[in-house]
Amino acid sequence: MSRRADEVDSPVGRLLDLARRGRLYPATILHGGSADQRQRAAVEVARALLCEREAAADRPCGHCRSCARIAAPGGETNPFHPDFAWLARDLKTATSAEATRDFLRAAHSAPYEARGQVFVIGEADSLSPEAGDALLKLIEEPGLGSPRHYFLLAPSRLDLPETLRSRSLAVFLGSPVEIDPEKRRQLTESVIEGLTAWQQERSGLRLLDLARRLGQPEDFDDPRAEAPWIAAARVLRDVAIEPPPPLTALRPALLALADALLAAPPWRLRGIAAGRILEGLLARHLATAATAGTHKGDTQKGHTN
Repeated sequence: MSRRADEVDSPVGRLLDLARRGRLYPATILHGGSADQRQRAAVEVARALLCEREAAADRPCGHCRSCARIAAPGGETNPFHPDFAWLARDLKTATSAEATRDFLRAAHSAPYEARGQVFVIGEADSLSPEAGDALLKLIEEPGLGSPRHYFLLAPSRLDLPETLRSRSLAVFLGSPVEIDPEKRRQLTESVIEGLTAWQQERSGLRLLDLARRLGQPEDFDDPRAEAPWIAAARVLRDVAIEPPPPLTALRPALLALADALLAAPPWRLRGIAAGRILEGLLARHLATAATAGTHKGDTQKGHTN
């Protein structure tokens, strides 16, 4: 069975291709997508790395003794593979250094039965600084003659320390699950209503109201979540692509604002409230549009006079 061309065109397919050819980085960050997508990607590539099939192109077969025992935790069964380990968060908001060291202890030994070892950190964004240092030390150490791979799962690669990012291959699995079409339509209508009211009055209260409308997608309270920022940016782009006549002049500002929202999650990680970030970005970009509109109007009056 040969490798399928359509597989190699996807992020996971490219990882499988690297795994089959023995070219996969020792440490890989799987970010983007949903938590379930990240888990399924890690399991699929781990199976390809440890599958018992002789022909690399046949890996993962999904049926051998090795493939059958590789799975994410929390399923109906909890199979055990001595060369595959999954680290889950052990504290309320973090993964402790002690749990990480216990988890990585097997990395100091040679594989028991497979051709290599695979270690998955299910919520790498929750690693404590000490836990991150323990992981980094092992990533930098040479293997014991057999391949050793680490998969770091996180909503965004920016959630991880720069030291880990610089020593890993980051693979983006795509945007999180699309916002429900009906919710997207309702949010778009609400934002158009708020923009129209702001354009008529140009008041601070209207700006606060617009930030409230734009902050309607769920999960804004989670500082690690990128999905609500992506949803808000998509809504602004929807408005900018086909703006109602009263909002046509705001099109450049709305597109710039959408781009700014996509870059906002790192600010959220610094402890700044989502509402404050939204208010600040709206004020910056809409104020620029308002100023440009005023100058344009003054210029036209000057020509008329």
